[in-house]
Amino acid sequence: MPRPTRCRRIGFIPGVTYYKPAGIPLRFLAEVRLALEEMEAVRLCDYEGFEQGAGAERMGVSRPTFQRVLWSARRKIADALVGGKAIRIQGGNYAFSPGTGITRKEDQNMKIAAATEDGVTLSQHFGRAPWYMVLMVENGKVAGKEKREKAGHHTFAAQAEHGPHEGSAGAPHGFDAGAGVRHGAMIANILDCQVVLTGGMGWGAFENLKQKGIHAIVTDVQNIDEAVKLYLEGKLPNLMERLH
Repeated sequence: MPRPTRCRRIGFIPGVTYYKPAGIPLRFLAEVRLALEEMEAVRLCDYEGFEQGAGAERMGVSRPTFQRVLWSARRKIADALVGGKAIRIQGGNYAFSPGTGITRKEDQNMKIAAATEDGVTLSQHFGRAPWYMVLMVENGKVAGKEKREKAGHHTFAAQAEHGPHEGSAGAPHGFDAGAGVRHGAMIANILDCQVVLTGGMGWGAFENLKQKGIHAIVTDVQNIDEAVKLYLEGKLPNLMERLH
């Protein structure tokens, strides 16, 4: 049996995650997907100027692994530039490096919101969840919980102006007219939280959370307590391929 791939540590989330050639509609473009650990390797080596050995150490991988990740990233970027393709930065197999302000610190006090339908497991779709379970973390440990109401698809179902979530043809989910207002209502009750955990989410909600300074993590771990434990240990990968 092959060994499971070890999560690569990253210390940066790009503010822009999609690049395309000017003047060509999305529906006519092929795209390449650059994983977040590939973006991190490029950032460390080609932008920050680290040698590959130092970059490997920062990402918590061997030097040969770092070289493979970097080579893959450079090849994808070259393919996009030469072939006139769009670049989407998303997904991968990674965890956040200590000290990023996103991952665990032993002395960190924070609040983690878990989108849920039953108070025990993570909802598989952020928009459908009617509740948040908010966990208060003190000194790196859960010190309390509270259940909060959450606006969701059930809130807007009766509103005539609430149409499909999809954007224009080929665009990610959650960028239609009025989506920002809906997402704002969904987020309003957790503006004091730093992290949101969910089993699935649209890109529009993800971007709106990011604008509010809330980091969204999409995971296949179903139990809320287990997901929070792994997050605080720095072992909860963000499965951004689950964004739609």
